[in-house]
Amino acid sequence: MKHTENQILEIAKQVLKDLGPLTNNTNKIRTMRFNSEKELARGAAIGKLHPCWTIFIDTLFDNTDVLTISDESGEPLYYQNFNMATIEIRKDANGIYTSK
Repeated sequence: MKHTENQILEIAKQVLKDLGPLTNNTNKIRTMRFNSEKELARGAAIGKLHPCWTIFIDTLFDNTDVLTISDESGEPLYYQNFNMATIEIRKDANGIYTSK
């Protein structure tokens, strides 16, 4: 594990804040889990095993969204909302996280 839970929590809060209205739930992070071999669902490494943090976020009507952050890079990989729509996340030149 390269990152601590507190480091990942701060990254998650920044990602949720930057994504704005889409995910403005920084105060609703329910729990976090580390998985040393998570199978990636999106991106260039789809289907490959990767050490990741999974952050569960409470949303409207008792639903849960999921944010996946790489433990290796500390960068978010994707955000999946409760009705299974998945967005990839990128960081722009100003260090702001946006949806791809």
